Amino acid sequence: METNILIAGVGGQGVITVGRLISMAGILASHNVVMSELHGLAQRGGSVSVNVRIGNVISPIPEAGSVDCVMALEPMEGLRYSPRVGKDAVFLVNLHPMTPISLSMEEKEYPPLFSVLNEIKRDHQVIPIDATDIAHKVGNVRVSNSVLAGSLAATEIVNISRDDFIVAITKMFGSKLKDQNIKAFDSGYDFTMGYLEKNHILLD
Repeated sequence: METNILIAGVGGQGVITVGRLISMAGILASHNVVMSELHGLAQRGGSVSVNVRIGNVISPIPEAGSVDCVMALEPMEGLRYSPRVGKDAVFLVNLHPMTPISLSMEEKEYPPLFSVLNEIKRDHQVIPIDATDIAHKVGNVRVSNSVLAGSLAATEIVNISRDDFIVAITKMFGSKLKDQNIKAFDSGYDFTMGYLEKNHILLD
């Protein structure tokens, strides 16, 4: 049994941090966890992605089509991976665009958000969540990654309890950031539980 999570975003969004959070929570839940990072111009808004593999795995890179969930902290970065993952992959998409440096360098405009989401929805189940707005209400827009971690936990795609995530957050962050990240996690969890129930979505 294995679960493969792909986290995609741009530099500064905490892609690697949330990858480490999920990995630590997985270890606390007594799972074998392998994590790999891929980042280019991370400090200047470049693409950043992380694979977190949980279960009976050895290689840090999942086989083609075996990704179970894509956590897209940035919508276009999520779309980038849509053709590369299996159609069973669930996409958790933050609704706050940040123009990737690849578009800026090519002087291209960011496409309308609805078109980005519709393109992903052609082949995948999408759970849209305005993680940045939720994080802003928590008091720190930088904890939007923890909002998406809460969303992931709510889907039960990973067999990791809320308690294990909370312990992982406590271990990773100082007192002030710990409280904000826990609140962000719970807000993402509650939002996603409500979204799944309202839309009668049952994920395998």
